[in-house]
Amino acid sequence: MSVGDFLALCGEILLLVITVLTCIDLARVRDRARLDIALVFVALAIDVIPRLLPRLGVDPGLLSLVQPLARLAHPYLLLRLVDHFRPIRGLVSWGALVLVAAAWGFLLFAPEVTVTSWEWAVTAVFALLTLYSAGALASAAERGQSVIQRRMKLIAGGALVFAVLLAAQVTAALIDSLASTAAEINRAGPLVMAALYYFGFTTPVWLSRAWQHAELSDFIRSSAGSPGESSRTALERLCSTSRHAVGGLAAAICRWEDDRQRLVLDAFGERALVGGPIAFESLISEHWRFRRPFVEDRASEVREACRRLAPGLDCEALIGVPLVTTRRVWGLLLIFVRRSPLMPDEELRLLSLFAEHSALGLDYAALIEQLRGVKEEVEEEGFDT
Repeated sequence: MSVGDFLALCGEILLLVITVLTCIDLARVRDRARLDIALVFVALAIDVIPRLLPRLGVDPGLLSLVQPLARLAHPYLLLRLVDHFRPIRGLVSWGALVLVAAAWGFLLFAPEVTVTSWEWAVTAVFALLTLYSAGALASAAERGQSVIQRRMKLIAGGALVFAVLLAAQVTAALIDSLASTAAEINRAGPLVMAALYYFGFTTPVWLSRAWQHAELSDFIRSSAGSPGESSRTALERLCSTSRHAVGGLAAAICRWEDDRQRLVLDAFGERALVGGPIAFESLISEHWRFRRPFVEDRASEVREACRRLAPGLDCEALIGVPLVTTRRVWGLLLIFVRRSPLMPDEELRLLSLFAEHSALGLDYAALIEQLRGVKEEVEEEGFDT
């Protein structure tokens, strides 16, 4: 086995490992985001397995028939991921789906001679579609920051490598003198793509923690620059940072009124939100009773909850993180998200770090205010301070 073949084998095995991990994650928590990720890798696995089975002395059988179909579905499945971060025009989304269906029909029902003669053209079209998907993923990454942004850029890089692999196949079919170069690219490319997808979709814990630490350090530095600032200013900064971190549509603080045992939404100037008390029977109040971070992505129930709180937003998911310390319950950080988060666990960990630091800052600010009040009372009574 040559070095190139070994690298290709490593890349294919790594893709299968990632497929298993994403399917396990889908079985653990079933939501649209995990389903879309699993579909991306199931399609890749179907493309890879027919190349691995002959090495084991097994006939791939029908898998050889569906292999090119799965490969062509990859760019469309990538576009589905982009939709979790920013809207995809209906014309683009439906156009890509129609293109995939037309290509499948061509490969399945056209005469073999015709398919052989024009397969390069189909591959070229889908190389361009994959390139567009990679660009859309990179653009979507700009809507987030820290861990999420880095992971999305890695995924976009993997998609770009896939586009290069398709382009290499087209080049080999059209220019015989470049066939050997294209073959080398096709040997090394799968490992590069698999590595980028691995770090993007199934980021190791140590790397994720390092990115989170860097983002939290930036957040702490921004808050440390304003000693003695008001609680409202601190909460506005928390909302702004958190909304940008997860690419949300809006963010707000639901203040906890202990005497009335209710949450009150403070919109902090968000024009799309309607402030005021939150009903005890509402979806948000149900999650609040557990005092734990949550992602609510049952689209119908979220839309119902948003009819009063955010009537102008097209959101299908909510992210909530409690602002709680050992001294006081402050409330709930609530973020309105257009679609179910693509990386919910990552986003909850990052937002929990922001919320924990902000809650401690609120405790400190409240203590300072209390001490000022005591000092004023002492001075009014005429004692020497």
